[in-house]
Amino acid sequence: MSRQTPFGFFVAGACAAWFGFWMVVAVATMDPVRDGGPWSSPLARGAAAVLAALSAVVVEALWRVRPWAWRASVALAAAYTAAVVAVFATTHDGMEVAIPVLLGSSVVVGPILAYVHNRSRVLWPRTPPRAGAPVPAPRPPAGAPPPPHWGAGP
Repeated sequence: MSRQTPFGFFVAGACAAWFGFWMVVAVATMDPVRDGGPWSSPLARGAAAVLAALSAVVVEALWRVRPWAWRASVALAAAYTAAVVAVFATTHDGMEVAIPVLLGSSVVVGPILAYVHNRSRVLWPRTPPRAGAPVPAPRPPAGAPPPPHWGAGP
């Protein structure tokens, strides 16, 4: 059974594809000798490569309407945040530049994540337990005394 891809998933996937494309371009064109700066370090190249790979996973999850699209999108956003913090923390600019970059990015990333989360909850609702389904009895904590045996005399 295939699901029709919501238009918003196409838009979010296109944003992830665009981001992934620029990460691939960044990896291909970074030259530490020529460029200098924070984005030409080996850490930045590795982070851009990881972000490019994660964005490809997110694009696939969104365009094919996978149940794990929300988790993949959150993973990409978290990896992006970690990459920005790690790259700028190792430069002389530091967090004075990383925080505005993250705040500016959140203007786009925040609404996309909110949409993917809400739409995923509609597409894959959590099913409550069936009425009449047996509920397992709670286990006593470790080290608790054994339950009393009724009818057993001293």
